[in-house]
Amino acid sequence: MTDNKEKTILSTRDVHLWYGKKEALHGIDLDFPEKGITALIGPSGSGKSTYLRAINRMHDLEDNVTVTGSFKFKDTDIYAPTTDTVDLRKRIGMVFQQPNPFPFSTYENVAFGLRLAGVKDKAVLDEAVEKALKQSSVWDEVKDNLHKSALGLSGGQQQRVSIARVLATSPELLLLDEPTSALDPVSSHNIEETLLKLRDDYAMIIVTHSMSQASRISDRTAFFLSGDLIEVDETKHIFLDPAKKETQDYVSGRFG
Repeated sequence: MTDNKEKTILSTRDVHLWYGKKEALHGIDLDFPEKGITALIGPSGSGKSTYLRAINRMHDLEDNVTVTGSFKFKDTDIYAPTTDTVDLRKRIGMVFQQPNPFPFSTYENVAFGLRLAGVKDKAVLDEAVEKALKQSSVWDEVKDNLHKSALGLSGGQQQRVSIARVLATSPELLLLDEPTSALDPVSSHNIEETLLKLRDDYAMIIVTHSMSQASRISDRTAFFLSGDLIEVDETKHIFLDPAKKETQDYVSGRFG
C-alpha cells in the first residue's frame, strides 16, 4: 500500500476544465506517489478520463477546451508555454481503451518511440524491445514472430504490445484509460497481472469502470462524480469504509 512518506511524482491543484462553456472538472486537487497504482472510479461522464487526458495535455489536440489550475510533474510545470509536449508524453506514457498497434511489425511498434528519439544502434534497440516486451508479459508469445505485423495478434496481445511501446521509452508515469474494457476476461486478467508486476517500478493511474478491478490492483482509489473529486484514500478504505455517503452509494451499487 501507499506509504505517506513516499515522494510525490505528480501534484494537481484546483484543476478546472471546460468544453466550450460546459465545465467538466470543478477544481480537482490530487497527488500521486512515485510508485504504485491509483484507480480513478466513478460513473460515465464523471470526469475520470477528462482528468487523465489533461495530465499529458491530450486536450491540446481538441478545439474549444480550456484547462486551468496547477499540474506539477516532478520538476516540470506541465502547462508552462516552454514545456515540450513530445518530451512530456515520453515521460508520461498513455495506454488507451482500444489496443492501438501501428500497422507494422511488433518489433517496430515497440521500437517506434526510440527511433523517434534518434536511437539507431540495433543492439540498443534489440535490448530495449526485448526488455519492454518482457515487462509487459508478452515476450514469450511474440518472440518468434517479432517481425510479423502486430495487427495479427489477439486483442489482449495487442494491448500488451501497446504497453510495451510506452515502456520502451522509459516513462516515469503511466496513464491507462480503461485498458481492459475492450478485452475478454482472460486477456483482462493478463493485463492486470502485468500491471501488478510493474507497480513497484512505476507510478500508474488507471481509469476503470470495473470496481472489482480497482479493488484487485490499485493501492489508492479516487472517486469522481459529476466533475468533482468526492474522495481519495487507500483502496481498502474506499471500498470497506468510505468517508462520504456518495462513495458508499456508488461502491455498493446503488447508482452508476
